[in-house]
Amino acid sequence: MRSLDMDGPFPLTKVEIERRIKEARPGNFALGRQTKDNRFLVRYVGRDDVDVRRGLLGALNASTTAQPGVVGRLMGAEPGDDCFKFSLAQSADAAFEKHCRHFHHFNKNGNLRNRRHPRSPGQANLACPVCGDKF
Repeated sequence: MRSLDMDGPFPLTKVEIERRIKEARPGNFALGRQTKDNRFLVRYVGRDDVDVRRGLLGALNASTTAQPGVVGRLMGAEPGDDCFKFSLAQSADAAFEKHCRHFHHFNKNGNLRNRRHPRSPGQANLACPVCGDKF
């Protein structure tokens, strides 16, 4: 999987999120950094089963509070996320399946901030399309 199959990257700001996503729909998103050679480094993958815009705004708030301070940056801490990608999904189940694929692919070496496997939407008890476990 070389591509997230998402639109973006876009600057990670409230204004940009609201400008890009107009309707409340399930979907997936990725947060990361744009490298000097214009590659998108995925650092977090997420989804919202009802409104991906709401999920992204929540992730923006969490990302903003996790930014390293001046001392942290001087000591070599990585800067926070500066951009996002997103895609809309036909259903919460479809968003879950894509979230699982992204989680497994981009977290092979523990590169994501995500530590826990994505959970199945609501009471669906779906199996992960990659590992087969139910979450």
